[in-house]
Formats: sequence, structure tokens, C-alpha cells
Amino acid sequence: MHIRLLCLLGLLLTGCSPEGAGQAPVAEAPFFNVDRNGTGPLTMTELQVNIPAELDAMYTENMRTCLFTTIEDLAEKAGDPEVLDPSSVAFLPTDGSWEELTRFGKRSILAQAVISRAATLC
Repeated sequence: MHIRLLCLLGLLLTGCSPEGAGQAPVAEAPFFNVDRNGTGPLTMTELQVNIPAELDAMYTENMRTCLFTTIEDLAEKAGDPEVLDPSSVAFLPTDGSWEELTRFGKRSILAQAVISRAATLC
């Protein structure tokens, strides 16, 4: 079941949509909404994950609670994306490219890493 959830999460994080040939695009809220001008650590307002209906139907209440609690914990531990060491956070690049990202880029990638890691832990 975790593999199925991870596959769906990966699909959502990469911006793919379930639309097929000849079908209208599915309009859903963004998976998360990072503040383009944000500073400091990621906030839970930015990380309020909008779980799509197909994925939400597979989540139990305990899984939802675990996901959101773990997201909050991981974001708090990561701290400010501008000053964090990328090797201290799972799923972040450690090849030196982290430093080349813009502030918004770091916030976006960190949000994806935090949410992906939380999904694997729950």
C-alpha cells in the first residue's frame, strides 16, 4: 500500500495529471503553496497539503494525522531553507546545486522534500 501511495505522491509532486487523451484537465488545488516571498522556516500554512480525492480515499484518519504531524516536525527540524545544510535533510541535493537555487527555489524544493519524506514515514 505504501508503494501505491508513494507512486501517487510522486505523480502529484512532479506536476503530472491524470488526464487522458480527449479528457478535460482535472482542476484541483495545488498540492502545497509555498510563499514566493517567504523567509525563515517553512510554515504550516505553506505546507497545508491539499490531498487529492483519489489519494485521500486511501488514507485512514491515523495516516492523515501522521502525515501532517510528520510534515510539521520535519519542517521544524529543517529550519530556514536559506541557511540549512542540504545533507541534513533527506531528498535534498548534495552536489552543490542547492546553493545556486533562489530563495523561492529552496523553499519549493524543501517543501517537496519534507512532504515526500513524511509520506514515506507514514
